[in-house]
Amino acid sequence: MIRKTTLKQNLLCLLLFLSVISYAQERVYADAVSSQSAVDQSNNAIDSDLSTHAIVRSGSGVLLGIGAYTGHLELVYPTTLPANTTSFIKIATEDDILSSLLGGNLGGLLSDIVGTLLIGNQEFSAEALNIDDSVLQTGSGLVNAFSTDEARVVTDKNGDYFLALTPSSPYDRVRLTNSVGSLIGLGQERDLDVYGAYYGDGDTTCGAPNYTSFSGDGLSLDLLGLGGAGVTNPELAIDGDEDTFSELSLGLVDVLAGIEQTFYFDSPEDASDNYYIKMAMDPSLLQLGIANSIEVVGKNRADASVFSENLSSLLDLDVLGLLQSGQSAIVALNPSTPIDQVTVRLSSLLGVGIDQELKIFDVFRAPASPVVTSTADDLNICEGSSTSVVAEVENDTNVELRWYDAEEDGNLLATLDSGEAFVTPVLNSDTTYYVAAAEIGCLNESPRTEVLINVEPIPTADDITVLGNENPICSSDNVVLVPTSSVDGTFSWYFDANKTNEITDGMVSGGATYEIDSNGVMTVTGLTEAGGPYTYYVSVEDDLAGCENAPGDLQSVEVNVVDFEKTVSIDSNPMISLDGLIDIFSGNDMINVTGTVSGDAMVGEPISLNINGKVFDGVVAADSSFSIPVNAIDLVLDIDNTIEAFVQGTLCSVSDEILVDLPDLIIDDIFQVFCASDFATVADLEVGLNDIALFNDLTAGLQLDANTPLVDGEVYFAGIVGIPASVLARVQITVQVNDVPMPTTNSRSQVFCESDGPTVGDIQVDQTNVVFYDSRLRGNVIDPSTPVEDGRWYYVAAVENGCESSERLRIMTNIFADGISPITIIGESEEVCRGRSYTYETNADKEDYVWTIVGGTITEGGTSTDNMVTVRWTELIDTQISVSYTDDSICSPSKMLTLDVEVGTCGMVLGEEFCLKVFNEFSPNNDGFNDFFTVQCIEDYSNTVEIYNRNGNLVYKTVDYRNTWNGLANVNGVLSSGDHLPSGTYYYAIKIPELERNLVGWLQLAR
Repeated sequence: MIRKTTLKQNLLCLLLFLSVISYAQERVYADAVSSQSAVDQSNNAIDSDLSTHAIVRSGSGVLLGIGAYTGHLELVYPTTLPANTTSFIKIATEDDILSSLLGGNLGGLLSDIVGTLLIGNQEFSAEALNIDDSVLQTGSGLVNAFSTDEARVVTDKNGDYFLALTPSSPYDRVRLTNSVGSLIGLGQERDLDVYGAYYGDGDTTCGAPNYTSFSGDGLSLDLLGLGGAGVTNPELAIDGDEDTFSELSLGLVDVLAGIEQTFYFDSPEDASDNYYIKMAMDPSLLQLGIANSIEVVGKNRADASVFSENLSSLLDLDVLGLLQSGQSAIVALNPSTPIDQVTVRLSSLLGVGIDQELKIFDVFRAPASPVVTSTADDLNICEGSSTSVVAEVENDTNVELRWYDAEEDGNLLATLDSGEAFVTPVLNSDTTYYVAAAEIGCLNESPRTEVLINVEPIPTADDITVLGNENPICSSDNVVLVPTSSVDGTFSWYFDANKTNEITDGMVSGGATYEIDSNGVMTVTGLTEAGGPYTYYVSVEDDLAGCENAPGDLQSVEVNVVDFEKTVSIDSNPMISLDGLIDIFSGNDMINVTGTVSGDAMVGEPISLNINGKVFDGVVAADSSFSIPVNAIDLVLDIDNTIEAFVQGTLCSVSDEILVDLPDLIIDDIFQVFCASDFATVADLEVGLNDIALFNDLTAGLQLDANTPLVDGEVYFAGIVGIPASVLARVQITVQVNDVPMPTTNSRSQVFCESDGPTVGDIQVDQTNVVFYDSRLRGNVIDPSTPVEDGRWYYVAAVENGCESSERLRIMTNIFADGISPITIIGESEEVCRGRSYTYETNADKEDYVWTIVGGTITEGGTSTDNMVTVRWTELIDTQISVSYTDDSICSPSKMLTLDVEVGTCGMVLGEEFCLKVFNEFSPNNDGFNDFFTVQCIEDYSNTVEIYNRNGNLVYKTVDYRNTWNGLANVNGVLSSGDHLPSGTYYYAIKIPELERNLVGWLQLAR
């Protein structure tokens, strides 16, 4: 018996073995500092020791621009690194921002949950350079800065954080910059600890991942916070302890969402290596089909080749059984191409009322599990002997096989090469060994392959019973000797007890002829009373190990023959129907064998039936019939379906044979076709009878669960539970599962104009025969005439030959209203003074701006890329400003607007008689007092107002200010537009064109 079992890595004996092995350092560290500023102990970052660190300092200063500083540290590698080489940089921040950035594109939401600001307090940036040319830049102050393969924050098994930078161009150095944000306040300092930078040049961890990170999509703040979604304890999946785990969770989610955890290895290894993931989940989720929603992805950062499979395609029956019972199990994947990243992704199942969670205990890389190549003769032996077992592993370069005496832990018995024989000691009982494959000198092993050595006892004379010699036998009849034994095996007959003179089939000796059938039944003709009594000897050799009775320990059979002429014929043909067979194995343990006897038999003579090694007795009735109750199980289990019948006369007995007619299992359709989109299971196979079950083997094997998915090209075996295949042969059913390629499209995000009245049938796909659904799996069909909804996902399946594609194309739809994003011009159009300049703005981020001025001259802006223009008005009548541009809206791409401008003659504006006065303090707390920043008489003039924070970052800007600013940012950057600015000192710059002056000063915002 051979099967795979789970792995336990904490082996004391193996650890002792590995402790004597030293590894060459495979990591290449940055070993020089090319530039630094505000750094303490910079040499600690290039000493190839990740327990020491340099300190990169930064501070906010005491006033705006006074005393503020940032620090940086630039580390250089010995050589230039090729493109797509990943650098790992160990860092630690003073503010707890790395734990949020570990979540990739979930970083912003995670920071909201823990109350940490990613922007505004401590900030850092990372850059990869090739000498002076920057090839990659990112930083904590950027949205989703660490959510791509080029830049990630990852953690190791100890919970330490690293930056993983993978530039798409060659580079030779990395630069870390530490800074403070605009919200930190004056006199504050923050440190960034830099421990070192390196890239992996080989498998230094012997198959264990170095780092992990996680990410997600479709998750909201509520789902991550109160809903329990996210990844908990990600580092526990790489800590080498199989009893600890990370947990991927989507919580009680009823929206399309996904959560994933990625594991990073130093470098890709041989393409034949397997990757192993030990996981567990709620068994009820398996029943709901979650295996189709768990995806395992392998990626090589060097060439971006990808391996992707869903969990259902990676499960064998043993692993599926463990998961269905709520236990953890190891899932193996062989990408057949070198990879250095493994991602496990959990996508949501809609309409599921239980938490959707996946536990990951361990992820590692190791050779494939060994395959035992020994023959059955090596795995089945006789007691008191030894054997040799050979196991091999694919691609055995630098691979060794480790033999153990336990499924987990246990003793290391031998370490051998692939294909080298493992020699057992002398065994006297069944013994199980376990063999795993591992790279030489590495701890991580493949799951152990179980090897059962079946030890058979040596048969003895007492193990054999012979029927047919109970009474003297008429010389006119054949002597039929029927051996039976508790040992399944082959019988051999001899003339002596020492097995020196064997009786063979067809032998003629002493005037008698000997015939031996395949079941060991020996029929002898030609024996006479004068030669008797006759003694024969029989042995049995078991089928598994070939163990046979030792010489001198054979069963002896004495036969007495009487010279008497008697002829008897027995007419009987027991027929058992399929229903009758089912009844027998359901508990109907007795059945009558009936027939008639003709010839020299007499009324009242005993008649005996030899069935499956047991004797059942009856008598010949007056009408020459007989009816003998026999054990029904013995009847159907008789090895050759032949009953030996003996009629006992006054002097001697005669024999005859009765054939037993057993039914066949009939399945009308032995080739069944399904659509992959139906996700057919074993329960969908058409077998015609309620009692029929499906198995994974023709004769033995396991009964398949009704929910087991059908696999294209697989053969399933129909039988009846409880009835051995030797009695009722199983019927093979071959399955064909037809899949259709997923439909394709020009765009997975499609935009429609509201005025067109778009319907679902207007969604663009390249195929003509498709079906629209409201969910990725199962769900409801959507009629193509249904109006398209804005912001909705639609799922499209292709249809061919009556089958739908098992994977559906997901398309997002958006509806634009005609005239969306109306064009505007912001600027002074009334009481404009001739000879003075005014600034006008229109919608930003458009294309092909065209500014047209009548009665004025453009003094600034006004090009095809400018959304603003400054105009000096020169005329008094027929003055106007026009702008047109191309919008990205598909519904009304061309926009144009004309604004009439009222121009008049204005006197000279001199001195302070125009009453302008700035009030430097305000408190926007909605108490009705001093809630707005106020500039006296500002409403009388065209103006532009700009507000800056202490770091010189623009936070608010408007044209024609009317004393309405209440401390909200309207410029994205330091904060998002609409965010409340914190209390503090800010600076204003007010431009008043008609006065030809700028007002600059400070203001205090107090909340």
